[in-house]
Amino acid sequence: MRAASSERREREKQELREAILGAAQELFLAHGYEGLSMRHVAERIGYTPTTIYLYFEDKDDLLFAVMDQAYDRFTADLEAAYRSTDDPLQRLRSLTQAYIRFALQNQEAYQMIFMQRPDFLLKWKAGTKQPRAASLSILKDAIQQAQEVGVIRAGDIDQQSDLLWAVVHGAASLAITMPELFGHGRLEQTIAAALESSLLSLRPA
Repeated sequence: MRAASSERREREKQELREAILGAAQELFLAHGYEGLSMRHVAERIGYTPTTIYLYFEDKDDLLFAVMDQAYDRFTADLEAAYRSTDDPLQRLRSLTQAYIRFALQNQEAYQMIFMQRPDFLLKWKAGTKQPRAASLSILKDAIQQAQEVGVIRAGDIDQQSDLLWAVVHGAASLAITMPELFGHGRLEQTIAAALESSLLSLRPA
């Protein structure tokens, strides 16, 4: 009986935490960073702000937990793209496509993570010993494998990774901030051309 009661309490705590995160995400998506507050989250789920502080230290702690959920999806998308093919060049294309797709489908979270609060990427997630940006090592692994089979030239993996990251981040930022100029068709053409140009610059002489 005591074990069952403990399990029930733990389940209820987890359910409340998820409710808090759900409400915070809704408020963030609707009103942005300034429109998110512990009080508004509490009102949304019918609790007092004191209850929210039992789970999260402050607004940034709560927001980072929301972004962690988005970043976990981002990482899972990149991992799936990595596993989708054994062809080294196609793997790099698949990774960039997954990156852009996430950015466009999660625009508010993407802007907060990669454009407005870059400190998020440099901090450690609870239970890990690496900054959140370490998941971008998936791209570095793909570049290393492409180097090993000779489809791109040997070189500084960090530098080559930064080049491709700059290409996809730039395209994603343009699409998000200027959607009237970069519609779906134009965006696809721009990304494809930029990526192929970047890959060409990395090919062996």
